[in-house]
Formats: sequence, C-alpha cells, structure tokens
Amino acid sequence: MTAKPVSLAFTETMHGHFAYQNELDSFRDETLDSYEQCLAVGVNNSRNLRFNLKISVEDMAAFLKDPDLKAKAEGTIDCPFLGGVLPVSEGTFNLFVKSPGDQASTIVREMHYTLYFHAAGKPYTFYGFKAIEDGQALSVWNETTTLYTRIWEGHSPRETRGIVGKGILRLTAEDFITQIQTFESNGTDLAARAEAVTSFGKIFMGQLFQAYFPRLTSREPELWEGVKYPVHTLQGVKAKHVRLHSVDTADGLTLQIQRFQKELSPSKNVIVLFHGLTTSTDMFIMPEHANIVQFMLDNGYDDVWSVDWRGSSRHSYNLEPHSFSLDDVARHDIQPCLDYIERECPGAGLHLIAHCVGGIVAMMALAMTPRSSVASITVNSVGLLPKVSLWSNIKIHCAPFLVEKILRYPYVSPRMPYFPGLSLGKWLRYALRIFHRECSNPACHMISFMWGAGSPAAYSHANMSRVTHDRIHDLFGGTSLNYHRHICKMIDAGHARPMRDQSNFPQNYLLDYSDKNLSPLYLLGGADNHIFPGANKALYAFLKAKGGARELDFWEIPGYGHQDVFMGQHAAEDIFPKLLQFINRHRRG
Repeated sequence: MTAKPVSLAFTETMHGHFAYQNELDSFRDETLDSYEQCLAVGVNNSRNLRFNLKISVEDMAAFLKDPDLKAKAEGTIDCPFLGGVLPVSEGTFNLFVKSPGDQASTIVREMHYTLYFHAAGKPYTFYGFKAIEDGQALSVWNETTTLYTRIWEGHSPRETRGIVGKGILRLTAEDFITQIQTFESNGTDLAARAEAVTSFGKIFMGQLFQAYFPRLTSREPELWEGVKYPVHTLQGVKAKHVRLHSVDTADGLTLQIQRFQKELSPSKNVIVLFHGLTTSTDMFIMPEHANIVQFMLDNGYDDVWSVDWRGSSRHSYNLEPHSFSLDDVARHDIQPCLDYIERECPGAGLHLIAHCVGGIVAMMALAMTPRSSVASITVNSVGLLPKVSLWSNIKIHCAPFLVEKILRYPYVSPRMPYFPGLSLGKWLRYALRIFHRECSNPACHMISFMWGAGSPAAYSHANMSRVTHDRIHDLFGGTSLNYHRHICKMIDAGHARPMRDQSNFPQNYLLDYSDKNLSPLYLLGGADNHIFPGANKALYAFLKAKGGARELDFWEIPGYGHQDVFMGQHAAEDIFPKLLQFINRHRRG
C-alpha cells in the first residue's frame, strides 16, 4: 500500500501600498529603488494593498525535489482601489528560484508569488518577489519580509500587457509570529509532522546559506577559483588566422597588435581597434557574448586589427611609476602602429574604432599627421574635448598626489582586492563598499573609484553579463597616475593639449584636428555615461560649428553608459549594427 504524501501548509499576511500607473516617471523602471518610490507615492495617496494567503505543499517529498520549489497559493487580495477584498482564483508560490536573466545583479535568489484574480469583471495578475541579495547577510530580515509587487492586466505568469500597479508589501514582526504558529501538516504522527516542518525549514535556511555564506567566508582562493575564462582568452573569436605582431617604439617600449583574419588574402577595408586606458584587446574579443571583432568578421570585414598601446592591461610596465603622457602615446604608439598596418595592408582603407582614452590618442595622432589611408573614424565616449562631472574633477585633481605621495602606491588596480594577505591597497576593498552598495564585486567598486562618479561608474549593471561582471578584474588592469595628470590638464584647458609646453606637439589638438580636412567621423556617447558625461556631444557641437568637408555624426545611445557600449551583453544587437552602417558607407574599392 502506497503511503499517503505528507503535506504542509501555513498562512501569510503582508500589507503595504502601491502606485497606480503613470503616477510617477520611474513607474516603468525595473530597479528596486523604483519600487520604493512607488511605495512612497502609494502611502501619500492612501493606496492600500494587502493579501491573506494560505500556502500549501501537497507532497513534501516531491516539493523538495522540485528545482522551482513550487507550492499552491490561495486566499484573498485586499485592494480598496480595485474593489475591496478579491478572491484569488489561482495562485503559485516559489520558495526560492534564481534571479531571472543574465545581467549583472546583486540578486541571487528570489521568492515569487503569482496570483490570478478578477476585479470589476476584468482579469488581473498580482506578481511579487522577495529579493535575496548576494552576500548581504545583515539585511536578511528586511530581504525576506519585503515583497516587491506589480499588478498587470490579464492572467499570465509574466507581464504581457500594461502594469497598472506597483509597490511594496511587508511582513511585520507581529505577522511573522502569527505565521509560524499556523504551520500544519497531515502527517499521521507527531514525528512525520515535525519532519515536514523541519524539511521546509532546512531548505529555506539552506538557500539563504548559499546566498550569504560564500561572501561572508570567501577570501582570495575562493575568489580566484570563480574564474570562468582564462585571462587574454581567444575563445570569443572564430577567425581562421590569428597572429600577434610586435611593434617597437622610439622611446623604448614594445607594443602588440593582434590580427584576426578569415582568409589570408588581402582586404581592401581593414578594421583597426583602440581600447581604453587599462583595458586591452580583451574588451573586443569577449567569449561570453557576441563581440565587435567577431561581429565585423561576420559582416563583410575579413581583416581586423586590435592595437594594445602602452596603456593596455596586457603590458606589465603600467604597474611601475612612469612619466608617459598621452602625447607619447599618440606619437610613439598610435602613429607607428598605423604605419605598420599600412605596410602590412598596402592600399587598404583603414576604419578606426576607438574607445575612451584610445579615442583621445587616436584623434591626437591624426591631428599631428592626417592619413589618406583612414577611411572612417568611430570614437566612443571621449575625443579631443574631455568633460567630467564635478566629483570626478575633484578626484582627478587630488588622486595622483593622494595615491603617490600620501599612500605611497605606485599604481591603482581593480585587482588590488584580490591580492593575498595584507597587501597593497587591500583596505580599499572594505572602504569602498561603504559607498558602493550597488553590488558586492570589489573590482567593480575599484573601477568606479579609479574612473568616474556613479554606482557603478563605468557601465550599467543591467547591460552587463554576470560572467563579465564576475571577471571584470581580468578586463581592467592597473595604471600609475601620470595619464590622469595629463587628462586633468586637458579638462582644465577645455580641450586636448600637450602635457608639457613643448613646441614639437600641437598646443591645441582640437583646433589642429578641426582645421584639417579629415576622414568621416562618428562620435558615440552613452546617455548614462558617468566617466566622460556629455564629452562627445560637446565635441560634435564644436566640430559642427567649425564646418568642413568631413561627414560628421553623433549618436547619444539611450540606456548605455561608457564601457557597456562595447562590453555590454546586448551591444551586438543594440549598437554594432549602426557602427556597421556608418563604416559600410565609407568602404573603399
């Protein structure tokens, strides 16, 4: 005779407030802060919301094996705005599931409530989730008693029509005490009933343990083991021919240029990539999602070069004090690398794509020496007119002195939190976390500290793959502070200028560039850029006013920031096609 399944049930009551659709601008946002804003509007407008539910597990043995930990939810929703006490016609409860999506997020587990009901004869869905954040153990009570809530039209497990309500419900301490007294089971004896309750408690606490404990106990070895891809991996590119070229500079350094080809036959149009300061070719060949190198190879450009100039994280000399300036980069790195590519690809049109400081130095090099071989130029975030926020301006003026003269550090790096023991800059990991609560990745915090003013500064978390976010310390490297000093002088001058007052460099790169009839230029800037906000928009306005024969265009990219323009997981769909259109218009041959 088959044993009767052992069940478990308990009641839960939560109450709060919600905002009605279009009552505030952030209603459609998906951030947890937007739910808090909706709650405040709901409190102000007395839009009360409450549910009284019975959560039932018919078979505890099956429940414990279910990866979705799904149970039945029944009861009522009390919403005066929608008509009062409304019965739930069908409902489900998921004890813990992984946060949906692949974007970088602090949320690692969620509890879901999906309730179907009717109001005034119309079907509605109540959907709520409790968000368990990565490593935030001190917030366990708040996270397990806060329900972020949406109500939409129709019966569906995910929103397919307009959201009509959004807010927050909470479980009070009194409600919790009542809830734990309502647990019941159909077990045939006390031991069976106790086992059902204990099993539920174990799975609940076990999931919390998985969310919180790794961050509480992890030290350097655990962080090192969480690496999915090796540093400088080529797994993201399927080119038949990949070669590494070396270029020696006039001032004694050795640079690298990586070449990716579908075939060895000559190409009439060649893509040339320039990374930003402390990144490298790695930002263009990421394996976790479609990347710009593979995108170009797949869309008619069989020859792609990526220049690792002296600011690349692949070069160890960035971790030593130096006196290099961006003038040195433009003259001794960019120019000889372009000379080398021209010799290797005689007669080809070069389509330059440059990011961040790579954009500054590429335009500086062309201001010094225009090239007929350059068929088009695309520059993201900043060119010859750097602009930063007030807080970033304060940091860039103070940081070189503070880091080098007070802290006595030769460089700063996102890898500092991963160094063993009580090593260089390790304390910054804990100091920065006080100010950066948006995630628990110490390298992400360091990048914000090094470069901008935002939470985070370099990208939007929503645009970044979790894999990318987890290995961000492999994609950004360290640097000494002399480049910061040069950028600081440019910001003060209001344009790109030489580091030192020397006659052999242009005194105003911006004017020299704008006075020459140069190649078509496409300027990009994320609307949410917190590194160089508005820099390329200002550059576009300046060059547009100057006139000239060049084709000039600017795109302010909605929903994107700085680094995610190239490293975002959906950049291949959202951004690269428009870059391709621009480059295609200027193909040669």
